[in-house]
Amino acid sequence: QEIIKKSWPIGLTIVFNLIYLRADTLILSLFKGQAEVGIYGATYKVIDVLITLPFIFAGIVLPIMTLGWQTSKERFNMIMQKAFDFMVILALPLVFGAQFVAERIMTLVAGEDFAASGVILKILIAASSIIFVGTMFSHGVIALDKQKKIISAYIFTAISALAGYLIFIPKYSYYGAAWVTIYSELIIALASFYIVWKYSRFLPNLKIVGKSLLASVGMSVVLYFSSNLNLFAVLFFATASYFIFLYLLKGIEKQYLLDLIRKS
Repeated sequence: QEIIKKSWPIGLTIVFNLIYLRADTLILSLFKGQAEVGIYGATYKVIDVLITLPFIFAGIVLPIMTLGWQTSKERFNMIMQKAFDFMVILALPLVFGAQFVAERIMTLVAGEDFAASGVILKILIAASSIIFVGTMFSHGVIALDKQKKIISAYIFTAISALAGYLIFIPKYSYYGAAWVTIYSELIIALASFYIVWKYSRFLPNLKIVGKSLLASVGMSVVLYFSSNLNLFAVLFFATASYFIFLYLLKGIEKQYLLDLIRKS
């Protein structure tokens, strides 16, 4: 009975989450042709893979966050900060990198006919980056045992996103769907952050955001000048340059970088 009491709010939020996550493709199919649905849907072959990463990591960190909260507010906030930093380090280069290689990635994943999906991937990658950070805050809400507090945000987001899809998809096609998706993820991330802040007073230190942004800009320069290379070579140089720039900016410790290289 205690398990049901704690888990039903999570189950309810998953239902509303599915509404605003999958309604875009359904409504697009009602108003537009199969070609546009295919171009939009193909991007999720990439997006769905990417967003498994934050959920896996957050699932691993959740017991640590829960124990941290039971120990002290300071301990919880320290864990949240480390998790926030990790997600930012992963999320920001995705947004920058996609602007250079999105079309080539979609061609690799779905074929030449779906190169046009790259334009949509450039937009939806922003939603993915929001999910990376927002997932930590939504799991923070669970660690605080405040799941019920977030339900209203999911209901509001599902209803407003549904309205947004109905308004913008007929006029702007998959562009409208993509931007409403970004809106949906942003609202949930902000609502989760607010609840975490309300009960723990956690405010993230944004120092790593600035360093990650600078490293991403440096990576973008590398991408620009290596764009004529093989895609896998481009991705390798982009990844390597990003972490090198981040290390030079003291955004990542040497030992962490060496461990990352060994594991890869």
